[in-house]
Amino acid sequence: MISVEEAFQLIEQRVGSLPPLESETIPLSASVGRVLRKQIISDVDSPPHNKSVMDGFAVASRDIRDGVTNFRVLETIVAGTMPTQTVNSGTASRIMTGAPMPSGADAVVMVELSNIGYNDPTPEEVTLLWNGPVEKFTTGKHAMQRAQNFAKGQTIFPAGHRIRPVDVGLLAEVGAAQVEVSRKPTVAVLPTGDELVDCSSVPGDSQIRNSNGPMLNAICQNMGAETIDLGIGGDSVGDLTAKIKKGLDQDFLLLSGGVSAGTMDLVPGILQSQGVVQVFHKVKVKPGKPIFFGVLERDSGRPCLVFGLPGNPVSSLIGVHLFVSTAMRIMMGQTNCRPASRPAVLSAPHQTRGDRPTYWPGRLATEENAAPGAVEPLRWNGSSDLFSLGAAEGLIFMPAREERWDAGEQVLYFPF
Repeated sequence: MISVEEAFQLIEQRVGSLPPLESETIPLSASVGRVLRKQIISDVDSPPHNKSVMDGFAVASRDIRDGVTNFRVLETIVAGTMPTQTVNSGTASRIMTGAPMPSGADAVVMVELSNIGYNDPTPEEVTLLWNGPVEKFTTGKHAMQRAQNFAKGQTIFPAGHRIRPVDVGLLAEVGAAQVEVSRKPTVAVLPTGDELVDCSSVPGDSQIRNSNGPMLNAICQNMGAETIDLGIGGDSVGDLTAKIKKGLDQDFLLLSGGVSAGTMDLVPGILQSQGVVQVFHKVKVKPGKPIFFGVLERDSGRPCLVFGLPGNPVSSLIGVHLFVSTAMRIMMGQTNCRPASRPAVLSAPHQTRGDRPTYWPGRLATEENAAPGAVEPLRWNGSSDLFSLGAAEGLIFMPAREERWDAGEQVLYFPF
């Protein structure tokens, strides 16, 4: 049995030595969740010109500092038009938010500080009364300089960046209508066990609904994969072998159940018979100890990565969240491939037992007196308890120890 850190290292070494997935070019509209294969470089300055960030009057800031209050109005400038007049001492141009600054103007007085209203027609003259210390009305007041956000030729996102919804607007601004990304990895999902029935069925006395299959499909799709549902594998060598063979045609094969040491735990032997070479089997983690990772080399040059996950659903979840996700990110060429975590403190006392580190369902503490960044361990009945996951926002990592954890003690928190 190996440690979690050793499991991470073995995955990084084995998967990191493989060629990355093939790339493809897709429309920006379909890019969320995909991993960039080429850096995105801006082809424009942002903003593309000096611009006003307020509705008001563009002036030479020295006039305000010199106490000038009455100005002759040269023109009105709106977004999408270019100024035609140069601002000199004693003159101003009415300007709208986002419009280009005229030559000679380096600051804007807000319309609220003038003797006209928002909807008034532009006057020939305006009185501007700055309501603060005049020495603070400096160059750039209520204005942005060209390329203040970013400049033409600047890297916007590096290769390996996973595109988030919030990134799409920025990509559109720099003209990335098409992006080059890693193709989606294909993941075959095979929950096993004679006790399983489809979630649309009413289970009999000795049966339970298949929850792992839908959960694993959903998690992998959320990570950017294309999933293939192999159905339910029965506890027979013939049925499992036929379905495993189909799954080994994909980039990943995820099995749940049948990987421990019971009489019906047939998966490791069948995988070995199909040429899958074990990298590790059993990790010192709670829950999820029996997890299996192996590799099938294929004539195509791209192997199939095989993960055998424990049958209890929370154990399967932790195996995917920690290990499968890491392998998938590496394969897609993503940076920062291990699951994200951050330091936190416990909001309440807690007890874990045993010689394995524990990943416990938790969430951000909401109590009024909770410490900043505190996390709350949820009531949890063990690795078959999916109900607690419905309230969980992440996993709290606690190293193995017998002593009780006190409120305020430091832990690591892995948000989902």
